Amino acid sequence: MDAQGTELKGKVALVTGGSSRIGAAICRRLGGELGATVVVGYRSDEESARNVADELRDTACPVAEARRIDITDYAAVTGVMRDVASAHGGIDILVNNAALGIAGAVLPTNPVEDWTDVIETNLIGTFHCVKAVSLYMLVARSGSIVNIASIAGLTGIDGLSAYCASKAGLIGMTKALAREYAPHGVRVNAVAPGYTADTGMVERIDDERLAEFSSRIAMGRLGRPDEIADAAAFLATGRSSYVTGQTLVADGGLTA
Repeated sequence: MDAQGTELKGKVALVTGGSSRIGAAICRRLGGELGATVVVGYRSDEESARNVADELRDTACPVAEARRIDITDYAAVTGVMRDVASAHGGIDILVNNAALGIAGAVLPTNPVEDWTDVIETNLIGTFHCVKAVSLYMLVARSGSIVNIASIAGLTGIDGLSAYCASKAGLIGMTKALAREYAPHGVRVNAVAPGYTADTGMVERIDDERLAEFSSRIAMGRLGRPDEIADAAAFLATGRSSYVTGQTLVADGGLTA
């Protein structure tokens, strides 16, 4: 194991939505490459979450486990945080990656729930996780919270108003919480991915429209989940010790 593989040795990271895609890539980066103990959070795909945990245990990750966490249920979230902190001696890193995206214009004929469910998961669910973990981080006077936002929180995307609103709210919450928690040694930052391959956001876009979006990206290609994981890892580690309240945009220059 090289020096980089021990950078997070002794640290405990919980990643919501960690069973696949960007979440799984973040778990691999924090645990498999940087040596943190990793809790792979999932809501429904237990098999994939366990597979990620099994994979991590074969790498630099000293301990990895899968835990079900429904971020829309605050009581359940507090229970998971309590169990993780008790089992591992605390929680040093929280990555809020779990999210829901339902496409649909705001029309009288569309169900209200298509809009409110996205807010309930992406914004209020993240709030639940931050509030629950704050007990352990604020007492320890140490910790890093990384919220996975989106460029959808920075610019409008037609048909995704709920998703845009939830991610814009997440960015605003990141800034406010960074100020609240800074005196207690806890940092709060966000990553705003652009169009990233192997994600639900891209899969919902037809090929013609995706080609148009890709043509606007300065780097001329979609992002990769591991590149988003690198951005999250930077904010999670001591390498960003003087960074809080910021949103790191990883979009290949799309919004430049």
